[in-house]
Amino acid sequence: MSGVLVEKFIEKVKHLRVAVIGETIIDEFIPVVYEGHSIKSACPVYKLSGGIKTVQQGGAAAIAGHLKDFVQSVQLITNTNGEIVKTRYVDSFDQKKHVEVNKFEIGGFREVQVDCNEFDVCIVADFGHGFCDHLKITDGFHLNCQTNSNNFGFNRISKWKKYRKKSVSLDLREASLQMNRNIADLDSDILELFNYEINSDSLFLTLGGKGSVYTNGKEVIRQEAYPSKIVDTIGAGDTYFSFACLLAAVPSVVNDLKIPSLAASLSTTWLCNEKSVTRKSLIEYANRYVS
Repeated sequence: MSGVLVEKFIEKVKHLRVAVIGETIIDEFIPVVYEGHSIKSACPVYKLSGGIKTVQQGGAAAIAGHLKDFVQSVQLITNTNGEIVKTRYVDSFDQKKHVEVNKFEIGGFREVQVDCNEFDVCIVADFGHGFCDHLKITDGFHLNCQTNSNNFGFNRISKWKKYRKKSVSLDLREASLQMNRNIADLDSDILELFNYEINSDSLFLTLGGKGSVYTNGKEVIRQEAYPSKIVDTIGAGDTYFSFACLLAAVPSVVNDLKIPSLAASLSTTWLCNEKSVTRKSLIEYANRYVS
């Protein structure tokens, strides 16, 4: 298969007109050097290393960035004024995060209306910071409703249950929160989640290093994760979601989970959202890992 698999996928999705709706998150990275602990308190001390501060666009903007090289058009519907900023102080040597400081100025979001019939694919990326709470949208979109440190337990997929979705993408923690228990028997639990909780045509469940699972309520398909030289896993779930939405939009390729798995693995080889997946990079990556 190798890169031919990706080329066939591109041929199937290149005509699609896509809308991505959700919060854009500004990711800042400030390099620091660890100096030790304060003598007077149990507090780690860091020194600015003098390195260059990096600023990236994450969230919905990153999702749109991953898709723009694969489809006919991408319209991003999002906040525009930097209301959501996540500043990470990272080690200047290995880029590992030491401290994260968040800024949320989310009181001014206005109502946004979207008719999914105007697009081939409507993607809603709800990161739980308020933008999507003002969204008026028709049925027929693809949804990720993310749990993070700021909204743990409060931004659950059930808030969207009244809408009929084309697909839903969750990670294992988000699915467990919705089930009110740790998921143990993956095959039976994903079917229970699909049938009683999400009101969707398809469900994608990501398992980190253990791969991913897909169901349409009748069959359960598993996909292994592809190995990579990991630099940063931030954004990998969003990358998977991006390409899973395209799979769900094209019935003839919906069962082939290799594409989003490859894209997610590729996106762990750079820092957060400093790059976007492209046709060329995904084909090259597939040539390396898919036999």
